[in-house]
Amino acid sequence: MNFTTIKMGLFHYQIAIELLSIYIKASAFFGKNKSKKSIKGQKNWQKNLSNLNSDKKTFWIHAASHGEAVMASSMVREILNQKNNQVVMSFFSPSGYDNYNFENKNFHKFYLPFDKKRNSKKIIDFIKPSILIFVKYDLWLNLISECNNRKIPSLVFSSKFRKNHWYFNMLGKSAKKILQSMSLILTADHSSEEILEKNGFSNFKYSGDTRFDTFNEVESNLVLDIKSPCVILGSSWEKEEKITAEIIKKIDNVNWIITPHEIKENKILKTKKLFGNEALLYSKIDLKKPIPKVLIVDQIGILADLYNYSDIAFIGGGFSGKLHNILEAAAKGNFLLFGPNIDKYPEANLMLKEEIAETIHDSKDLKNIISKLIGNKAELEKKKKKAKEIIKENKGATEIVWNEIQKLV
Repeated sequence: MNFTTIKMGLFHYQIAIELLSIYIKASAFFGKNKSKKSIKGQKNWQKNLSNLNSDKKTFWIHAASHGEAVMASSMVREILNQKNNQVVMSFFSPSGYDNYNFENKNFHKFYLPFDKKRNSKKIIDFIKPSILIFVKYDLWLNLISECNNRKIPSLVFSSKFRKNHWYFNMLGKSAKKILQSMSLILTADHSSEEILEKNGFSNFKYSGDTRFDTFNEVESNLVLDIKSPCVILGSSWEKEEKITAEIIKKIDNVNWIITPHEIKENKILKTKKLFGNEALLYSKIDLKKPIPKVLIVDQIGILADLYNYSDIAFIGGGFSGKLHNILEAAAKGNFLLFGPNIDKYPEANLMLKEEIAETIHDSKDLKNIISKLIGNKAELEKKKKKAKEIIKENKGATEIVWNEIQKLV
């Protein structure tokens, strides 16, 4: 593999990184808080890693944001079960860095500076990783290339590839060579395997999706009094909320829980106005009494617990192509509903194939499907039970990934 040729061919990638750097610096200058946090974090990355132990074996995991970090939690646990190991987890997104924590003295997190060649060399010199591990995507090409130069193994797990991925077109030619030089690509689905094989890759293997391993039977501290069948909107966007508001008065004896994707005050007030006077905020109700017909959740961190009380989950993001986590709802025994833009989410297609999910196009679809489901309680319970079983059947990816990591280090 001629890495000099590869580096010269990464011109478009380097330009994209420079443009991203300029954009974030400009938006920080004009007051965007997220960009300010990102720039400050990148400047202080060495300070965040000041407690690294040079005598321990270092596993470097890169997670794009909070969701990917959660996917890696079971892997972090496996690594830290061995006393001589430590984990450094890098983030580019402030939402990931701020919201993900793993309580262990051998776990360290930091903001990852832009993927420039000089940054890659400096960071690797400082961390001295035994392996570089990516979660799902956000593959930093200069980092991978520098690890290759130093004979440091690199791996990505729970990865998904599409036919139209930029790696597989003319502009991605050099990027593709770098990915082909990685130690191992572990895929979340079999279609990604087929795509990689067709594009000349040999360094891949199916492992499954580690997200299935993150759901355990844990008792919730949250207690709600719900008398009727319950439909929850999980991390809902405006589209899901709008079509739900159109049908609420047309379906009797159903409790509705609305958990907006954004919990900002102005967004919550707008949502409350949409659902009318019978909608109450979670922060204002007496939890010892039955919940109102429409409950709007204005508190973060309780969605997973709320899924314990719902029967049907209408998951946000399916209309915009940014589908929220459906596995969390399925693990708690919910029948799933989501918008039609799900091409990037093989888990959604799995649930449709197993007949424990339906796609929603409009309020008519939503009304008909919910009415049919709550009209046949025995059938709904059967599907809820099957949703839990599907999650259990697909567990095991963490063990496969961990075994492959151990072979490399």
